Amino acid sequence: MRLSVGGRLAMVSLGVVVLVAGVLAALMSVQLSDSGQRQAEQVTRSVAETLAHEPDVAALVRAQDSDTLQPMVEAILSDADLSFVTIMTPDGIRLTHRNRSEIGQQYLGSREEALAGQTYTEVYDGTLGPSVRTITPIRDAGADDGEIVGLVSVGVTLGAVQADLAARVPLIVVAAAGIVGIGILGALYVRRSARRVTGSYTPRELARLVESYETVLHSLREGLVVTDGDGRIVLYNDEAADLLGLPPATEGQVSLDPRETDMDAALADAIATGRRMVEETVATGERVLLVNQEEARDLNGRRAPERGRVMTLRDRSELQALLGELEGVRTLSDTLRSQTHEHGNRLHALLALLELGRIDDARRLIAASTEGRQDLADRIVSGNDGAVVVALLLGKLDEAAEHGVTLDLDVDEPTPALPLVAAEAVTVVGNLVDNAMDAATAGADPRWVRVALTRRGPDVAIVVSDSGPGFDPALADPFAFGASTKPAAAPGGRGVGLALVRDIVSAHGGTLHVSDAPTTVRVVLPAPVEAVTA
Repeated sequence: MRLSVGGRLAMVSLGVVVLVAGVLAALMSVQLSDSGQRQAEQVTRSVAETLAHEPDVAALVRAQDSDTLQPMVEAILSDADLSFVTIMTPDGIRLTHRNRSEIGQQYLGSREEALAGQTYTEVYDGTLGPSVRTITPIRDAGADDGEIVGLVSVGVTLGAVQADLAARVPLIVVAAAGIVGIGILGALYVRRSARRVTGSYTPRELARLVESYETVLHSLREGLVVTDGDGRIVLYNDEAADLLGLPPATEGQVSLDPRETDMDAALADAIATGRRMVEETVATGERVLLVNQEEARDLNGRRAPERGRVMTLRDRSELQALLGELEGVRTLSDTLRSQTHEHGNRLHALLALLELGRIDDARRLIAASTEGRQDLADRIVSGNDGAVVVALLLGKLDEAAEHGVTLDLDVDEPTPALPLVAAEAVTVVGNLVDNAMDAATAGADPRWVRVALTRRGPDVAIVVSDSGPGFDPALADPFAFGASTKPAAAPGGRGVGLALVRDIVSAHGGTLHVSDAPTTVRVVLPAPVEAVTA
């Protein structure tokens, strides 16, 4: 029989209640039986002693006047709830009995204590069956020594006691039934409450589920954070502890205020407020995290906001580095392609001019081609720290000319060293310039792009302006991953380049600012610590 956790709890609860009701009913029955017997003892003792002290009774017993005593006893039996009243001589000869045929017969029962002057009670199986009886001596009040002239035995049969108890059985049954009824309601409530938490799982299934949950929770390579309705962290796995700098996840459920931890303030605020997050990029120290946060769901998949939120974290640092390198390679390949195309055109033009003997025109073409480039070329040859960026910008001159865009370069001397590795520097500068040239190409004449690479105290600033129409106002965040106005099949993908720029800048503690008229992107990167302290 397949019983869920709730069903088993309900069955156990109901079984306990039924057992308790049965025990209580038995105790009540025993208590009532004992109480009935004690009451019978009290009644028989009271009647026996009262009757023994009657003056007329002693005289009638001495005279052995059964004819007078029997009606007296029958009157007492009719008025009191008694089974018999037997008056006898000291020798035990009955002078009265419920059955007149027993008068004159020997009394069945103990008489020694009564003959010794004591009143006592016993349970004895007499002619009327088992009974509770009290025997007391009858003394002659006129004698100086209080001579015992007879005995009186007053009793109630156990059958009569049990009949009295039988009248109280319905009360016991009703009480037990009431307890069981309440137990049934309680069991139904327990079952319903348990099903809200455990669903229809059996204990074995639930144990396997918890075991699987623990295994999966600590084996995931994604960070997992669960919060309650108040925005406090109640559960997280090992990966989340590593990504957010939380204590090791070895204590099961906890209760942490994210704002009191060492994690990034913006991320802590997002966790505490329960803000919905979909594929958002967050930079925390040297890590770039991809974050999702949704409302918790119940066992049926329905959203349950009162249960809190569930956040997943993916470390994009390695992916970002790979994408940056890929984007750098793409940028360099485009630059080389542009240079190859442009140099090919110039070589063809020079060859034609030389064949035509127009030496002066050839000289002017060579001078125009090298004008403004020689200084940058010298920096590359000199091994300047910014040689990679300079080479990239030098290549972009040809690419801009190919697209009919004027590219103006303003690079400080000596070339400022960016606090980035070569691949990151190519990704940041290349994507900013490419995006500006795409925007300028889409705009009206004159088409231009200006790039400045300058020092700002200990920091380095990259400023890129263009004559294009600016960012699409329909984009809430043009630097978000996937945000783009390019066609879906555009070469190189969509919404990757500027997202990589923002990730790299954020990871290195830099700032990024966008302004209009003309469209300008300003990136400020702080100088490396060793450069500041040198």
